[in-house]
Amino acid sequence: MPASLPLIPALPCLLIIRGIPGSGKSTLATHYMQSIPDAVHCEADHYFINKHGQYCYDGRKIKQAHAFCQLNIRNALSQGKSVIVSNTTIKLWELTALLDIAACYDVTPHIIHCCGQFTSTHNVPADIVARMALSYEPDPDESRYIPS
Repeated sequence: MPASLPLIPALPCLLIIRGIPGSGKSTLATHYMQSIPDAVHCEADHYFINKHGQYCYDGRKIKQAHAFCQLNIRNALSQGKSVIVSNTTIKLWELTALLDIAACYDVTPHIIHCCGQFTSTHNVPADIVARMALSYEPDPDESRYIPS
C-alpha cells in the first residue's frame, strides 16, 4: 500500500471505508487491520458467511446484515477497540448512521472513499455496480484513495 493512505491519529477510532463493489474496500481494510492493534473489522457481508465459510448473499436480509454490522461496531467501540468498517455506504444517510455511532462512543471517525476499479469479489452484476457509482453521495470530510 502506498504511503499516501490517510493516517489514523488517535485510537480508538472508527475508520469507515466506502465505495462501490470492486473498489478495493476489503483489501484496504485488511491493510489497516495489520496497522491498528486489536482493531475489529466489520462488514455487512460478514452476515452472509455461513458456518462453512461460504458467502451466501440473500438480498432479502440486507437490513439484518447492516443491523448485525452496527451491533458489532457498537460492541467493539464499547470495549475501547478501534473499528474498521468496509461497506459500500453509497448514500449519506447510511454514512450518517455510522457517524452517529462514533459520536455515541466519543471516537473520531475517519472516512475513506475507496476508488479502485477491480472485479467484485461477490460477483455483483456490472449494471448494479454502474448504478451504485452514479448514485454515490460524497461526504466533504472523506479522503479519496485510489489503490494501485
